[in-house]
Parts: sequence; structure tokens; C-alpha cells
Amino acid sequence: MDKEKIIELFNSLSLEDQMEVLKTIMPEFCQSMRKEPQRMQEMMKSMMVFGGSGMWSWMGKRWS
Repeated sequence: MDKEKIIELFNSLSLEDQMEVLKTIMPEFCQSMRKEPQRMQEMMKSMMVFGGSGMWSWMGKRWS
């Protein structure tokens, strides 16, 4: 299956199902990213940009 099809299928899921998928794949993804700190930094920066704000705003006030 190509990545475009996976993205299409993921986007068709409910928010709850999307969260469940992310919870399932994130541990292995994060473990592999720990081996490449530069790529991990790039990913975190991208996530903050997608969220449209800085890290503390993106994570919510309860984290600060």
C-alpha cells in the first residue's frame, strides 16, 4: 500500500480511531527516532508549525 492511500484511509477515520492508530504506532516510531536526534528535532519543529504556535501553546497551558 502506498503512503497516499494510507493517508487517505487515516483521514477517513473518526478522531477517536485516529488517536487509537497514533497510540499504536507512536511507541515504535519514537523508539526509531531516538536513534536519530536530528530527525526527531525536525519532526517536533514540524509538529509545532502544523499546530500554528510555539511548543508551550501547542502542548497546552497545563504543561507549562
